[in-house]
Amino acid sequence: MKVMSILLGVIFIIFLVGCGTKVPSSPNTAGTSQPVSPSPAASESSGLTNGSPSSAEKTLPSGSMISASQLDAGIKAKNDWQIVDVREPNEYATGHVPKAVNIPLGNLTNHLNEIAKGKEVILVCLNGSRSFTAWQTLTQKGYDPNKVKVLVGGMEQWKSMGNGEVTESIGGC
Repeated sequence: MKVMSILLGVIFIIFLVGCGTKVPSSPNTAGTSQPVSPSPAASESSGLTNGSPSSAEKTLPSGSMISASQLDAGIKAKNDWQIVDVREPNEYATGHVPKAVNIPLGNLTNHLNEIAKGKEVILVCLNGSRSFTAWQTLTQKGYDPNKVKVLVGGMEQWKSMGNGEVTESIGGC
């Protein structure tokens, strides 16, 4: 289990470096929090931060991350998760994780009554940036940080996995 936590931490660091976000110089260890901040573009488009670097920087516990393979295994095992895709409807229509509901990030606070507090909630976006912002919003609104998880690498990682099913909407938006 410790090896899996370390592996997820390494994958998350690689993901963050690829997205141009801040990563501490010390390596992540299992069970610790790691400062991360969404990309400037994600912060600006979300409208959920005031734009100052200190307010944008938050921590995402390693337990709040889920890999594409873990998500795939959980779907196949019929885990009682609520999967929320926070991308825009036109992005969602191009393909999404099976059973995911579309609640765009900009509308998230208006639809909190649709997101169960008692279930594990998996947040999905294109690459993880908007999901991270959604995670911040939900935890600030009283959701358990250990029950809200961000799909590391988002739909890009899900699609590249190869065996992860992608459900496509008929007719588009």
